[in-house]
Amino acid sequence: MAPAMAALLLGACSNDEATDSVDLSRPIALSFAPSAPEVTTRATIGTEGATFQADDQVGLYVDGTDYANVCYTCGGNTWDASEVLYWPDAGTHTFRAYYPYMETVSNAITLPADQSTAEAFTKADLMWVKQEQKATNSPITLPLGHRMSLIKLDISQGEGITLDEIKEMIPAIHGSIPTVGTWDLTTGEVTFAANAAAMESIRPYMDGSDGTALTYYALVMPNTSFAEKARFFSLADGETTYSYYLNIAGGFTAGQAQYCDFDLTVNRTGISITGFSVSNWTESTTGSGTVSMD
Repeated sequence: MAPAMAALLLGACSNDEATDSVDLSRPIALSFAPSAPEVTTRATIGTEGATFQADDQVGLYVDGTDYANVCYTCGGNTWDASEVLYWPDAGTHTFRAYYPYMETVSNAITLPADQSTAEAFTKADLMWVKQEQKATNSPITLPLGHRMSLIKLDISQGEGITLDEIKEMIPAIHGSIPTVGTWDLTTGEVTFAANAAAMESIRPYMDGSDGTALTYYALVMPNTSFAEKARFFSLADGETTYSYYLNIAGGFTAGQAQYCDFDLTVNRTGISITGFSVSNWTESTTGSGTVSMD
């Protein structure tokens, strides 16, 4: 991590906006936040509300200036910048920010097959924002939106098995899952490479922190498709593998900045589905899905 050269405090809102004047000698006060809800166990895991955490890093570009790939490091209540930014003039400027920060910028991305740790998952959770911003001396927060697709599996305990037993099993999400792609930092678009190698499974991140529920999360590239009747999810305990075969009519395709939410019940005899929805991975999570139950 590059050492911080300037600490730009989040701070309270000032009264500078009472006038139209902007003091160009004062640094731009920036902070960053995920624009969509997240789970509270980690900044960029899940779908329900949190913020970035200490040591998360964001890269920033200000179009039309020399500010290119400036690194901001979250220090909890502050953002430490590798370079102090000033307004070049009192006009409107275009900011582009992305997460996670890359010291050497590349548009090539590789999806990790093992997303079971918080670090592996969050580094694959690509986020981006483009915002037009009029010069101001008040603090600015840039809201970064998710660019990948999220698969969320809510697990319920069924007959003949305990939640603790399920937690000890090794989970996997199956399919023909694109491994490599590109991320355009100008537009924010993520695209998987046509005819590229695909992995057969992903090990998802497990959240069972509250002791009464179990949820798995996995990230895939936008427009990854999963076929009807193909094996989609499994749990293995070393002796037995429990599998769920996708019984959603026509299968489904994970869209960019969407999450596909499954409600699954694990019984000693197998895994069944009780609900499915596709939602926008944003503050408004209205969505729809179709499921046919056997």
